Amino acid sequence: MARNTENPIPKWLQYFDIIESTNNYAMQLVDDGMAQQGQVIWAAHQSSGKGQRGKKWENDAGNLMMSLIVKPALPPDKQFLLSMTVAVTLANYLQNLYNEWQVAIKWPNDIYINDKKACGILIENVLRGMEWSFAIIGIGLNVNQTDFPKDLVNATSLRIAAQKKFELLEIIKDLRAGIINESQQLPAVDVYNLLNRYNNLLFRKGQEVTFRESMGKRQFQAFVQEVDLSGRLILLSHQGIEQYRFGELEWILS
Repeated sequence: MARNTENPIPKWLQYFDIIESTNNYAMQLVDDGMAQQGQVIWAAHQSSGKGQRGKKWENDAGNLMMSLIVKPALPPDKQFLLSMTVAVTLANYLQNLYNEWQVAIKWPNDIYINDKKACGILIENVLRGMEWSFAIIGIGLNVNQTDFPKDLVNATSLRIAAQKKFELLEIIKDLRAGIINESQQLPAVDVYNLLNRYNNLLFRKGQEVTFRESMGKRQFQAFVQEVDLSGRLILLSHQGIEQYRFGELEWILS
């Protein structure tokens, strides 16, 4: 059930102490015809929180687990534009929140602070015929968590990185406003400028990284070059230029 708090909850926000998944709840609103532009689902705990490729997000009450519903005014083949916009908006927000951080976007849309993962983004799209009806933007942001399981060696939180606590509701309001504002401008956006902003924030750009192909399990080293407008990661290996779509490649980070 939704909880009343001392801070007034905006009408566009639904808060839950525990929920299966904020993205699933938002998708149910879409299916029931009750979804509205700008709605946010926020939970302190998720029993089945979703990450990319079926992974679970670390479930800690100090973290931010939310889903934002938007109605993209774009054709269905422009989904990567929204993905870039959300990632760039989040990265810029975090950089402005604490300018001493080194913030980067790990392709396709994880956010790293000081070389450690702080945020994961999962966008689920609802397509009806040739119309892109809704996008559900799931955001898992490590905010006030101070301890992580030993197997999450590359994880961090805003509190760890800044040595101070943050107010979750304020972050929700800021992220919602920023993403809605940027997404509404997408029909007229300069796509090459957006792509350039994304690539300027690209994690390990120009550096050699170890990768593993998801299907063939080939493991190799390559230099991260850029991401193209179709969302492919461009690498330079000893075999030359290689291109990968999301889901075809795993990063092997120490």
